[in-house]
Amino acid sequence: MTEESDEGANDSLNELFEILSHEYRRYILWVLADPERRTEGGLGAILRTEDGEEPDLLELELRHNHLPKLDDYDLVDWDPSTETLTRGSRFAEVEPFLDVVDESRDDIF
Repeated sequence: MTEESDEGANDSLNELFEILSHEYRRYILWVLADPERRTEGGLGAILRTEDGEEPDLLELELRHNHLPKLDDYDLVDWDPSTETLTRGSRFAEVEPFLDVVDESRDDIF
């Protein structure tokens, strides 16, 4: 491996860790990986009960921070006008790591 390819690999790994560093983004990706695993009540129910956030604040944070960030990295396709969320073109790159998240779910969520 050349020094240049090492830097590229490190950048990709840093990007992955940045994306997975927040529980909201992990949950969104986790559900997109397998919608059948969705927790009853969805993201809002889990996060409000654990964090005590108001639903409006959670919605604002998701719409203006986490969903656009996931969209920028092409991990999801987020259309705010139709409120459509689907897997992005790079979703397969993060999907193997979601198994680790799934195995550690009780510790993470």
